[in-house]
Amino acid sequence: MIRYLALPIVVSGALALSGCFSSSSSSDPTSTVRVIHASADAPPVNVTVNGTNAIEGADYKQAAVLRPTVGTYDIGVDAILPGGDVLTAIGPASLTFEEGVRYDVIAVGSVAGETLEPLILEDEGPAFSSATDFRLRVGHLAPDAPEVDVYLTASETDLGDAEPALTFEYKDVITAGEIPAGDDYRIRVTAGGNLVFDSGQIALPAGADIFVGAVPNTGANADASPISLMAVIGGDVIEFFDVNQDAGVRVVHASADAPAVDILIDDMEAISALEFPDFVPTGRFDDYVSLPAGDINVKVAAAADNSVVPIEADLPLVNAQGYTVMAIGLLGGTPEIQPLVLTDEGRRIATQASLQIVHASTVAGNVDIYLLPAEQTEIGNAVPALSDVPFGASTGYLAIPEGTYNVRVTPAGGGNAAISADGVTVNAGGVYTVIARDGVENAESTIDDLGLILLDDFVPDEV
Repeated sequence: MIRYLALPIVVSGALALSGCFSSSSSSDPTSTVRVIHASADAPPVNVTVNGTNAIEGADYKQAAVLRPTVGTYDIGVDAILPGGDVLTAIGPASLTFEEGVRYDVIAVGSVAGETLEPLILEDEGPAFSSATDFRLRVGHLAPDAPEVDVYLTASETDLGDAEPALTFEYKDVITAGEIPAGDDYRIRVTAGGNLVFDSGQIALPAGADIFVGAVPNTGANADASPISLMAVIGGDVIEFFDVNQDAGVRVVHASADAPAVDILIDDMEAISALEFPDFVPTGRFDDYVSLPAGDINVKVAAAADNSVVPIEADLPLVNAQGYTVMAIGLLGGTPEIQPLVLTDEGRRIATQASLQIVHASTVAGNVDIYLLPAEQTEIGNAVPALSDVPFGASTGYLAIPEGTYNVRVTPAGGGNAAISADGVTVNAGGVYTVIARDGVENAESTIDDLGLILLDDFVPDEV
């Protein structure tokens, strides 16, 4: 399948121009400034101009375009910390923007490695326009990747018969020039003679002025390639992963009264005899069953009789996306057994722990969730981190300061804790998933001993 580069992932609508960074009249001379977030372990950021936010909440692999009046400005980048506090990460630096010049200000490097910095590019002359060609510039923005060769060929060209279009190392940006548009291109990257990235067949449209940055790969199954490609056209971004990276799927049995189940993928047994409250594969961060992108049919069938299928779902899998597929609810009760599919986030952020909480307990009702400091065991007057969370809900990934917490899950609005977990430690740069579950069914057929299923960095590497 041909993938069209012109299909954008549009930047979130968080752009706000301050008065000092916008033209005061239509006749004032302006330049164009594009800001690109390309630091894989940096949190969302605010971009400040003369101390005022000009861009708010820009996240990794997002871009925004500003058109300031020409002049000199103090430009800074503030990292957004858990709780909303900010910390200056870059600058402020005095930058002069000239009439008719297009600038790219790219945040590159690593927060954890203390190498975060701006990479500033200037593009003079008239803006690119063509009915037949596209213009390509390529930047090496992956700090841990070595010098690489980049090949731009037809899709069926053997790599051994091709010459690299360019060779560059970290922070190099090279203009490949104006190239005929077409629907049969392929980008491949080698390091030390070894293929490390393959885009598969892509289409490159006429008239597009494309900046392609090789950035750290933060998708699922990231061992497939150290990089992905971030293609920026104006303020729109689309990311290309290695064509063979595949989607990642893991399965959690969170239905307390359901027997052991088999998981069928397109009617073929993929997982056998999975029992509550187990999961496969290991539950460790980025440890998935790899499946090709595309539509698949998933059936959760009784292990003793595959003709009994309480759950069936069609899933459109996306390359490099991780999925957690859960069976929740009750086979013989209310709420009834059902699938819950989560799209996982694989990016580690150096300034926070990323914590996802899933409510899969059928007997708890709507709940409040507390994250108490390690020295506090009673809720007292504490304010819940999340309130009135319904069954089947996921919090998404919360930005949490690193530390040790006591977790309490109570009925919404107050009451005794239904689930307690003390001494839960999360580290900056970690990714964590917690699933609140029912207890194991006992001989009297009542569900008690509510508990947690822990995934990602809660699972030790040695398990």
